[in-house]
Amino acid sequence: MYSVILTELGIAVLEDEKCLKTFPFSEPVEDYVFVKKGESRLSDLVKFLSNVDKSIETNDSSLLSILKKKSINVQLMNEEDNSKIQSAKPKFLQTVGFAKDENDAMSKLRDFAIDLSSSKVSEVSESPDLHIIQAINTLDETDKIINAISSRLREWYGLHFPELDNIVDSINGYSQIVLAGKRNELSKKIFEDAGFPESKVEMLTLVTEKSRGGDISDVNLSIVQSLAKQILDLFEIRNNLENHVQEEMNNVAPNLSAILGTAVGARILARAGSIKNLAVMPASTIQILGAEKALFRSLKTGSQPPKHGLLFQHALVHAAPRWQRGKIARAIAGKAAIASRVDFHGGGINQMLLDKLNVRVDEIGKKYVEAPIRKEVPHESTRDRFRSKFRKPKGKKRKKFGR
Repeated sequence: MYSVILTELGIAVLEDEKCLKTFPFSEPVEDYVFVKKGESRLSDLVKFLSNVDKSIETNDSSLLSILKKKSINVQLMNEEDNSKIQSAKPKFLQTVGFAKDENDAMSKLRDFAIDLSSSKVSEVSESPDLHIIQAINTLDETDKIINAISSRLREWYGLHFPELDNIVDSINGYSQIVLAGKRNELSKKIFEDAGFPESKVEMLTLVTEKSRGGDISDVNLSIVQSLAKQILDLFEIRNNLENHVQEEMNNVAPNLSAILGTAVGARILARAGSIKNLAVMPASTIQILGAEKALFRSLKTGSQPPKHGLLFQHALVHAAPRWQRGKIARAIAGKAAIASRVDFHGGGINQMLLDKLNVRVDEIGKKYVEAPIRKEVPHESTRDRFRSKFRKPKGKKRKKFGR
């Protein structure tokens, strides 16, 4: 019987424990990974085994599938023989000629393990879904920074022009006005260039003339204007990040983007950790991602569990009536679970998922038009339920007999 043994340093062909032929790897890590993935062709090995009349066995399932695709009659080695080879791997590598001695074999195996780990780290780091996670997290952090700086900008410039805060809601337009200078330097053209409608331009012009704010020094104005410029620069960064996330989500997870939208889908992906982790999650877990604190609080206190987490940001959930949101979130989570698995395995875009989701949402809207009547049920915490379930029954009290 011929034995084809896959090792970290190459492939050895044995006949009755005698080495006949070896096929060393030129690049051990790369060649070994190709064999494990079933992508290696192994033309020299196939050519050698094609002239063999005896039965052939191998110790690796990936190598087995490769040889069977080449029409070679091969079977898998039993566990006992395979374990013998694995337990004496350094000695085996020395016997077949892949190493000079056992110390050399141990050194080569150690180098192989280090290189394999490095290649795995590089492969994971290059994963596009991890870059999407970093981009959406950066986008959310940018929003927090913009909100913090804009709040300080409104308070500071509001000392000079307090009426502006009640009229201008857009922080982008507010920052452009601040960059124009003091209120006596503001003109109708500045308001028009900032993108305000005609009605608001007239109101701002009138308020500028009758403002009761105090004067602001040039030093303070320059600082405030630098804050406004930082906000406008952050808005530009935010727009670039948003476009980048949209493009990457459409490339990496098109089905998930169609079901959840690019922004919500990226946040769900970030909460899961990777597209692989999301693909193995059940729909019930996807539904409450982002509401972990509320879930554990409900388990502790016995209150109602959360019906949605990050899915509340979905347009269908957010715009629905309160009593329909849980059912719609459940339907979206179910389709998102399927979409993530299709994207992970590279199945391409599937329009049927979105169509079925829209049909289900329409059914929910028609069936649950009015809010259901709630029944008041006394809540019992999980701890109390556990104690009542496993509490020992109390025995009868013993009668006390007096003298």
